[in-house]
Amino acid sequence: MSTLERDSERRRASAEDLYQHGRSALRAGERQRARQLLQQALEYDRGHSDAWLWLSATTDDPREQQKCLEWAIAANPGNAAARRGLGLLTGKIKREDLLPGEGAPPAAPPAAPDAAEARRTTVRRTFVCPRCGGPLRFEPTRAGLRCQHCGYEEAIAAEPAAGPEQVLDFSLPTRQGHHWAEAGRHFTCQQCGAGAVLPAGQTSEVCPFCATAALIAAPEDDELLPPQGVIPMRLDLQGAGRHLRAWLGRGFFAPDDLALLAHSGRLAPVYVPFWRFNATLSSRWKAQVQEDAGSSRRTVWRTGEDTQFFSDWLQPGTRALPADLLREIEPFDLKALVVYQPEYLAGWPAGAYDLSLAQASLDARAAMLEAAAAKLVKKLLPGRLVSAPQITGSDFTGQTYQLALLPVWVGNYRYRGRAFRVLVNGQTGQVAGDKPLDTVKVALLALLGLAIIALAAVAVWVNLNG
Repeated sequence: MSTLERDSERRRASAEDLYQHGRSALRAGERQRARQLLQQALEYDRGHSDAWLWLSATTDDPREQQKCLEWAIAANPGNAAARRGLGLLTGKIKREDLLPGEGAPPAAPPAAPDAAEARRTTVRRTFVCPRCGGPLRFEPTRAGLRCQHCGYEEAIAAEPAAGPEQVLDFSLPTRQGHHWAEAGRHFTCQQCGAGAVLPAGQTSEVCPFCATAALIAAPEDDELLPPQGVIPMRLDLQGAGRHLRAWLGRGFFAPDDLALLAHSGRLAPVYVPFWRFNATLSSRWKAQVQEDAGSSRRTVWRTGEDTQFFSDWLQPGTRALPADLLREIEPFDLKALVVYQPEYLAGWPAGAYDLSLAQASLDARAAMLEAAAAKLVKKLLPGRLVSAPQITGSDFTGQTYQLALLPVWVGNYRYRGRAFRVLVNGQTGQVAGDKPLDTVKVALLALLGLAIIALAAVAVWVNLNG
C-alpha cells in the first residue's frame, strides 16, 4: 500500500470514529458537541453520507438541514434515510402518512379488513350519454367513448405518460406503500338501483341490469396509491378471439380439432395493475473461470464489480392471475402508455392491486439480481469457461416506480372435460396459456425416438463386428 493510500485510510478511520462519537452525543442530547464532532468527521471525509445525515439533525434551520441532506444523498444516492428526510423537509412526504417508526408518532396499527365482508362503495362517476341517457363505453377501435344506443361519440384527449418518476424511497415508509386491496365491494347502480358484490379491488363496473358503466371507490382506496398511466385496450372481443383461435391452431402436439373449441370458450377483459420500476444495480461478483496456462489448464476464482441499469421492469400487481402467464404475454409497448383518465375504464373492468408496492419492489429486486447474474458471464467473461457465477453483494440506487394499468383478456375453455386457462395481451394479441396434448402424436414421437436409438445401436454393432 502506498503512502497516499495509507493516509486516506487513516483519514477515513478518523472520520468514522468521530462520526460514531457525534451520533452518541446527539442521542444523549448533547447537540452542540455532536455538531462539532460531526463537522470534524466531515473535515476528514467529505463523502461520509451518514455524517451529513446526522449533522442535519443538529440544526433547526430548514435551509441548512436541506443542504446537509443533499450532501448526504450526493455522497450516497442509496441513503434511504437521507432521501426520506429530504422528502419530509420539501413536502414530498407527509409526516402523517408515515408508518410508525419511520418518523411518524406511534399509532395503533389499523385493523385488517375482513376479506369475507364486502365493503360499501361509492360511485365516483357514471358514464351516461348526454344525448339519450344511454350507457357510454370506451371503444378500442375508436379510442374514445361511444353511446351503445344512439351512437354518440366523445373523444378522449390522450396525453403521453412519462416514465417511472415516483421515488421509491419516498413511498416505501408510508402506509400507502404497504397496503393493498383486501375486501370485496358492494356496488349499487345509481341508474337503476340494482346491487352486486364485486371482487376485492375492482374499481370499475358495468351494471348487469341496465349496462351503465361506473367508476367506483371504497374507503380502503384512500390507503392505495393511484395509477399514473394506462395502455388503452386495443383489441375488442372479436379481435381477441381471432388471436386466440390462431394460437389454438398452432403447435404440433396440439389436437387437430382444438381450434374449433375456441367458440366454446369465454373471454373477459380486465385492466391489470402492474408496477413498473427503474433502478441502477451496483454489484460485486465472483465466479470460477477456466484459464489456459501453457499446456495445462486450471480453474481459478475471479472477482469484480459491475453496474447494470434496469428500466421498464414490470412486476404484476395482482395475485389473481398466474404470474408466469402474465410474463408470457409480455412485452407491452410502454411507449403507448398515456396519463391515466377514468374514461378509458368506461365499460371495462379494472382492478386495484393486491400486491403492495413494498412486496412488489422486493420481488423486482430479486428478479433483477437473477437477471444480472445471468448477464455476468456474457458481459464480463466472454469466451471463457465459467462456472458457479454469483453476486456476493449488491446496492440498488436511483429506484423509481410507476403504477400502470395494462389491458388483458382472460379466457378459459374446456377440452374433453378438462378446463384450460388462457390470457391474451389486449394491446398486441400475444397469447399464453395451457394446451392439451395429442397423446397419439406424443406416442408416435416416442416410438420414433426409440427407433432412431435402436438403429444407431445396430450401426455401432455392425461397425464393431464387421
